[in-house]
Amino acid sequence: MSVDIRQGVDGGLEMVGDQNSTRNPTANTGFIAASINYNVPAADASFFVADRAYVVKGIRGVNDVIGTGGACTAVVRKVPTGTALASGTALHSSTYNLVGTAATNQILTLSTTASDLLLAAGDRLAVDYTGTATSAVGCITVTLAPA
Repeated sequence: MSVDIRQGVDGGLEMVGDQNSTRNPTANTGFIAASINYNVPAADASFFVADRAYVVKGIRGVNDVIGTGGACTAVVRKVPTGTALASGTALHSSTYNLVGTAATNQILTLSTTASDLLLAAGDRLAVDYTGTATSAVGCITVTLAPA
């Protein structure tokens, strides 16, 4: 049997055996990325539903086209099943600016409350837009690790 080296959930390296998920159900359990493309004006939307427990490790995005028409931000939220999107928990303390600089990554500051960053199976990630911007185009990505 061969051995592979991969990035573990804690960010360190680990050696693993069989990576075929049919034979080994814990295979391929490293970091995953959940992304949403936006084209403002846009409706608030869910973009990922957790199939297991995860921990949010980072949030970043980029404006390909900056918005016009006034201030506009986005909040990435953790939303439990049965909960309205706008009532979800913000995953970051900073704001994502849809009228900021084009083609420049924005790295959001994660919440310092550890429980805010834990997703249970069935929780979803959603983006909640505020403000009046028009024409903003870009992408927001949330990096997750299995919990």
